[in-house]
Amino acid sequence: MRIWLAMALIVWTIPMLGCSSSPAPIVSREQPPSEVINTHRVERGDTLYSIAWRYDCTVESLARANRLSTHYVLREGQILSLDLSKQTQLKPSSANKSTQNRDSKKTAKSSASSNRSNQWLKKANAGNLRWQKPVNGKIVESYDPKSLRKGVTFQATKGAVVQPAAKGVVVYAGDGLRDYGKLVIIKHSDYLLSAYGHNQKLLVTEGQIVEANEVISKLSPSGRLYFEIRKDGKPVNPKVYLD
Repeated sequence: MRIWLAMALIVWTIPMLGCSSSPAPIVSREQPPSEVINTHRVERGDTLYSIAWRYDCTVESLARANRLSTHYVLREGQILSLDLSKQTQLKPSSANKSTQNRDSKKTAKSSASSNRSNQWLKKANAGNLRWQKPVNGKIVESYDPKSLRKGVTFQATKGAVVQPAAKGVVVYAGDGLRDYGKLVIIKHSDYLLSAYGHNQKLLVTEGQIVEANEVISKLSPSGRLYFEIRKDGKPVNPKVYLD
């Protein structure tokens, strides 16, 4: 009996000794470099403004990198360079011809609207803008770039109406940007833009000049609005402008 107990104790102890042995040394390896995205393939619904927004750059720098006018109409499947070091200025006359050739469905009405919006932007002065909250609600998610939150989230009521944070020109209205839902982007000056995401219904079109008291969209039953302001293509804290 004693011999059996001694043998059992030895058998039980061996695996315990193995668990307590020191682990093999871990070899420190450098983190492999993250993949740099150098090009973008144009998808249905993409515009220069939506692509510039996706990659945190200005539409002007994206256009210059691809020798395009900022009003160039993109083709599905077209490859755009994201190498913004290539800042080549395209002659206005060449840019206009390119745009007209690509956009055979462009009407005189839309052309006139585009001209009016361009004239307004040339005269716009960021220092004269009056900012307001885009919706009647409170901020429930704050701007936090460390957590990849580039804007703020407002909690409003079901189906609440959304207004521009300041007067401007609608440069994008659609649902082609992942994670934004139905989105409106408004340009207020040469370097300031604002965005309004997760809408249920859009009530404006691209090229439309909107006043601060106009309704640009309506929210879904959740009553949540995602809102961003960008300066020179980079996200900034909206509270700096709204407070």
